[in-house]
Amino acid sequence: MAICATRGPSTASNIREVRVLRWTFRREDDSVVCELGLNSDDSAYELRIDPPRNPTGASTELFNDAMSAFQRHAAIERLLVGDGWMLGGFESERVTRLA
Repeated sequence: MAICATRGPSTASNIREVRVLRWTFRREDDSVVCELGLNSDDSAYELRIDPPRNPTGASTELFNDAMSAFQRHAAIERLLVGDGWMLGGFESERVTRLA
């Protein structure tokens, strides 16, 4: 997932770097991971939530713009904190992706 795409120093025109934003919330021994970024073809923003002990895996919501995606993330964060979860970490990572 990526929140913004930039050209890296690579000479290959089909390789680019993208930014991944990841929040990890913790409560006791459990963790919830939220990732925000662009989908694989950069046509929409994805918000992925990977809750603990979920046999169906992570859920993904799509948004047409970054502001809506950030607003949804903030709403989820408020619910988690209100339920006793704490922000355990935040990461902003560059990932290499084929264009």
